[in-house]
Amino acid sequence: MSGVVVGVVVLLAAAVATGVVVVLRRRSWPETPAFARPRPAHSPGGLTADPNAGFFTDRGFLFRKRHFFVGTGCPPTLVVDFPSLDVSQREQPVRIARQGIRVWWWFAGEFYREAAGLGADDVVAWVRERDRRQRARQERARLLSAAEESLRKRDNG
Repeated sequence: MSGVVVGVVVLLAAAVATGVVVVLRRRSWPETPAFARPRPAHSPGGLTADPNAGFFTDRGFLFRKRHFFVGTGCPPTLVVDFPSLDVSQREQPVRIARQGIRVWWWFAGEFYREAAGLGADDVVAWVRERDRRQRARQERARLLSAAEESLRKRDNG
């Protein structure tokens, strides 16, 4: 009879411990910032920079260090293999999170989101094209500024 009582007590203790672990795990999930609340994607679009995206670290169950990603329309998402992703993103785009049809990429220290089903090669092409356009705009602005300065000197001189 005492073996049955001990078995019941052990079983109850295990159930309580499991319940405590579940409650602690749920409560330890970070709050979702307002900008990260999920939103419907209106239409598939190309790659855009996400200025709100980034990682943060906290201590979870038993003070284990955890890395979370959060972005515009993407609530906190646990990132399991942060150190290797950090190294990989320097050379190639790394998919960090997915929320509905939206996907967040990390490449060359910047975060991008898209809803067009792009692959890593597509992300590289979009980023390189964006950089080329930005350099062309800067060069055009320099040329226009130099031309205006030249006209000003000619009119005043």
